[in-house]
Amino acid sequence: MLRSLLAVLVSVLILGGCDEFESLRNDPPEIQTFTVPEAVRYGETVEFNVGVFDPENDDLTYTWHVSGGTLNSTETATVEWTAPELTASEIQPDETVKVHIAIRDQGEETASKSATIIVYSKAYRVADALSGHYQLIREEVGGQTTEAFGSMRLTTTTFTREYQENDTFFYGSYQLIESFDERKGTIYWFSDGSTEPIVSTYTWDGELLVLFWTATSTGHVYQKRK
Repeated sequence: MLRSLLAVLVSVLILGGCDEFESLRNDPPEIQTFTVPEAVRYGETVEFNVGVFDPENDDLTYTWHVSGGTLNSTETATVEWTAPELTASEIQPDETVKVHIAIRDQGEETASKSATIIVYSKAYRVADALSGHYQLIREEVGGQTTEAFGSMRLTTTTFTREYQENDTFFYGSYQLIESFDERKGTIYWFSDGSTEPIVSTYTWDGELLVLFWTATSTGHVYQKRK
């Protein structure tokens, strides 16, 4: 009889302890989805989102942090982020921005996730593809093609153009016109500090850069130096 009573008491204590343990235990939240773009253009606005499951269905606290750009909020599951603006016209190489989210539940358990975003200028990327030293090999004027001699250097650091044709040396800058395309497009050339551009189209195959000026029906074919 006594043994039976003791067994009942032990069972009650064990079950009561388990119930108390279950009521005190708190599992951390689980991040199930984390949506952050891999690359965006300077000044572009995009959306970040995190999907979280909490075993106890606690209210959750969100804390977003970015190393650059601006967030419209730091305390919700979905936020909007605006990438850094270009600081000098279109002349800006890629920039890496770090994104971090921390989620805390009511039991002070936390979960976190991080990612990086490449912020880029499409004009800079196209200019980077075109940059280098070129040798002028052919010239077309009024439909007549002849051999030509000269050189040209394009840079992305300052979007400058230096070129020489016969005994004449020119210096100036250039500007790519949207829509930017590595293979073909329009360029505004500014020679020797002039404010009025000389407009040309271009085609580019990775070796030959063909420039054509409609106003004068003149074309130049440049070969990129190795």
